[in-house]
Amino acid sequence: MKSKNLTYTGIVTLILGIVLLFMQATAINVVVMVVGGAFLLSAVIDLIVVFRSKASLEVDGQKKSTSSISIISTLTAVATGALGLWMLLRPESFSAMLVYVFAAIILLAGLYHISMLGFGFSNARFPFAFYILPILLVATGVIIFILGPVKMMNAIVLVTGIALIVYAVCNFLEAAGETSYQKAIEK
Repeated sequence: MKSKNLTYTGIVTLILGIVLLFMQATAINVVVMVVGGAFLLSAVIDLIVVFRSKASLEVDGQKKSTSSISIISTLTAVATGALGLWMLLRPESFSAMLVYVFAAIILLAGLYHISMLGFGFSNARFPFAFYILPILLVATGVIIFILGPVKMMNAIVLVTGIALIVYAVCNFLEAAGETSYQKAIEK
């Protein structure tokens, strides 16, 4: 079952990696705008919930006022909505920050695969060659953090697309390794 999940994750990740390779020029701004849209939608839903909720809350059989909770919820929703709107209208303002997010994702993906290969499959032991791609993912994440957004802005989408494809290949290799290990146990 675990190998099927790895395969499905690998397929989705491979598709995302390929899409990023072909959308290099606009991908960062599109990602920022999607996140901004999600923030704006969340803020609208929060505001609807705040204004439609009852003005009192029952705690231990006693009715208590929720006006302070409503004020905080309203302020939070307005701030989230403003941030989302800013991200939708001016995505380039957030692009530099997104470079660090991509770097963190790449770094964590590599660390995840290293831990899965080393400890995630009960008694299966993978050869060192299986560790090369995850180690390269970790190195890529560290390099992006060191170089920062100024030097990496143009290359980040390309690097992230390639890293996602490498991540997908790691998933496929792990799925194949686990499947062959399970077959060996059943014999």
